[in-house]
Amino acid sequence: MRHRLPKSERLCSHFLIERLFQPTTNASLAAYPVRIVYRTAEQPDKGAYRGNDGNAILISVPKRLFKHAVDRNRVKRQIREAYRNNRELIKTPEGKVIHIAFIWLDNKHYPTEVVEAKVKNLLTRMTEKITK
Repeated sequence: MRHRLPKSERLCSHFLIERLFQPTTNASLAAYPVRIVYRTAEQPDKGAYRGNDGNAILISVPKRLFKHAVDRNRVKRQIREAYRNNRELIKTPEGKVIHIAFIWLDNKHYPTEVVEAKVKNLLTRMTEKITK
Protein backbone atom coordinates (compact mmCIF):
# COMPACT_ATOMS: atom_id res chain seq x y z
CA MET A 1 0.00 0.00 0.00
CA ARG A 2 1.30 3.42 -0.89
CA HIS A 3 1.47 5.83 2.01
CA ARG A 4 0.19 8.99 0.36
CA LEU A 5 -2.59 11.40 1.09
CA PRO A 6 -3.79 12.67 -2.29
CA LYS A 7 -6.17 15.56 -2.75
CA SER A 8 -9.04 13.12 -3.26
CA GLU A 9 -8.67 11.97 0.36
CA ARG A 10 -8.72 15.49 1.81
CA LEU A 11 -12.02 17.08 2.72
CA CYS A 12 -12.03 20.43 0.88
CA SER A 13 -15.65 21.08 -0.04
CA HIS A 14 -17.35 23.74 2.10
CA PHE A 15 -20.66 21.95 1.62
CA LEU A 16 -19.28 18.63 2.93
CA ILE A 17 -17.49 20.32 5.83
CA GLU A 18 -20.71 22.08 6.89
CA ARG A 19 -22.60 18.79 6.73
CA LEU A 20 -19.87 17.09 8.76
CA PHE A 21 -20.30 19.57 11.62
CA GLN A 22 -24.11 19.54 11.71
CA PRO A 23 -25.02 18.14 15.13
CA THR A 24 -27.78 15.88 13.81
CA THR A 25 -25.66 14.01 11.29
CA ASN A 26 -22.34 13.44 13.02
CA ALA A 27 -20.75 11.55 15.88
CA SER A 28 -17.55 12.21 17.76
CA LEU A 29 -14.93 10.41 19.82
CA ALA A 30 -12.02 11.72 21.83
CA ALA A 31 -8.67 10.31 22.89
CA TYR A 32 -6.97 13.31 24.46
CA PRO A 33 -5.32 15.33 22.85
CA VAL A 34 -7.13 14.38 19.62
CA ARG A 35 -10.85 14.40 18.93
CA ILE A 36 -12.56 13.16 15.79
CA VAL A 37 -15.89 14.13 14.34
CA TYR A 38 -17.09 11.70 11.70
CA ARG A 39 -20.05 11.16 9.43
CA THR A 40 -21.02 8.34 7.12
CA ALA A 41 -22.72 9.21 3.87
CA GLU A 42 -23.94 7.46 0.77
CA GLN A 43 -21.29 7.12 -1.90
CA PRO A 44 -22.11 9.72 -4.55
CA ASP A 45 -22.46 9.06 -8.24
CA LYS A 46 -19.38 9.98 -10.24
CA GLY A 47 -20.94 13.08 -11.81
CA ALA A 48 -23.27 14.10 -8.98
CA TYR A 49 -21.09 16.86 -7.56
CA ARG A 50 -17.48 17.90 -7.43
CA GLY A 51 -16.78 16.23 -4.08
CA ASN A 52 -14.58 13.24 -3.53
CA ASP A 53 -15.72 9.67 -4.04
CA GLY A 54 -14.10 8.01 -1.02
CA ASN A 55 -13.17 8.50 2.59
CA ALA A 56 -11.81 11.96 3.34
CA ILE A 57 -10.19 13.73 6.27
CA LEU A 58 -9.84 17.25 7.59
CA ILE A 59 -7.26 18.28 10.20
CA SER A 60 -7.80 21.28 12.45
CA VAL A 61 -5.33 22.77 14.92
CA PRO A 62 -6.79 25.98 16.39
CA LYS A 63 -4.71 29.14 16.30
CA ARG A 64 -5.67 29.93 19.88
CA LEU A 65 -3.74 26.83 21.01
CA PHE A 66 -0.59 27.39 18.93
CA LYS A 67 0.15 30.99 17.93
CA HIS A 68 2.99 30.08 15.57
CA ALA A 69 2.20 28.42 12.25
CA VAL A 70 5.25 26.18 12.52
CA ASP A 71 3.78 24.62 15.67
CA ARG A 72 0.36 24.08 14.09
CA ASN A 73 1.97 22.56 11.00
CA ARG A 74 4.01 20.14 13.13
CA VAL A 75 0.88 18.82 14.82
CA LYS A 76 -0.96 18.53 11.49
CA ARG A 77 2.00 16.64 10.03
CA GLN A 78 1.96 14.20 12.96
CA ILE A 79 -1.78 13.54 12.58
CA ARG A 80 -1.49 13.12 8.79
CA GLU A 81 1.35 10.63 9.21
CA ALA A 82 -0.57 8.66 11.84
CA TYR A 83 -3.64 8.54 9.59
CA ARG A 84 -1.63 7.46 6.54
CA ASN A 85 -0.01 4.63 8.48
CA ASN A 86 -3.27 3.37 10.00
CA ARG A 87 -6.04 4.11 7.49
CA GLU A 88 -6.39 0.39 6.70
CA LEU A 89 -8.07 0.04 10.12
CA ILE A 90 -11.14 1.79 8.71
CA LYS A 91 -13.71 -0.69 7.41
CA THR A 92 -16.21 1.23 5.33
CA PRO A 93 -19.66 -0.32 4.79
CA GLU A 94 -20.51 -1.10 1.16
CA GLY A 95 -21.81 1.93 -0.73
CA LYS A 96 -20.79 4.38 2.02
CA VAL A 97 -18.04 6.93 2.55
CA ILE A 98 -16.70 8.32 5.80
CA HIS A 99 -15.74 11.94 6.35
CA ILE A 100 -13.49 12.52 9.36
CA ALA A 101 -12.31 15.72 11.05
CA PHE A 102 -9.34 15.46 13.40
CA ILE A 103 -9.34 18.29 15.97
CA TRP A 104 -6.40 18.99 18.26
CA LEU A 105 -7.39 19.79 21.87
CA ASP A 106 -4.20 20.64 23.78
CA ASN A 107 -1.67 23.47 23.64
CA LYS A 108 1.34 21.15 24.08
CA HIS A 109 3.33 19.07 21.62
CA TYR A 110 3.35 15.29 22.02
CA PRO A 111 5.80 12.71 20.65
CA THR A 112 4.82 11.21 17.32
CA GLU A 113 4.39 7.76 18.88
CA VAL A 114 1.78 9.11 21.30
CA VAL A 115 -0.13 10.89 18.54
CA GLU A 116 -0.05 7.76 16.39
CA ALA A 117 -1.35 5.61 19.25
CA LYS A 118 -4.23 8.04 19.87
CA VAL A 119 -5.19 8.21 16.19
CA LYS A 120 -5.04 4.42 15.93
CA ASN A 121 -7.27 4.11 18.99
CA LEU A 122 -9.80 6.57 17.54
CA LEU A 123 -9.89 4.85 14.14
CA THR A 124 -10.52 1.42 15.66
CA ARG A 125 -13.25 2.74 17.98
CA MET A 126 -14.88 4.59 15.07
CA THR A 127 -14.83 1.46 12.92
CA GLU A 128 -16.43 -0.58 15.70
CA LYS A 129 -19.25 1.97 16.04
CA ILE A 130 -19.84 2.17 12.27
CA THR A 131 -19.92 -1.58 11.68
CA LYS A 132 -22.45 -2.24 14.48
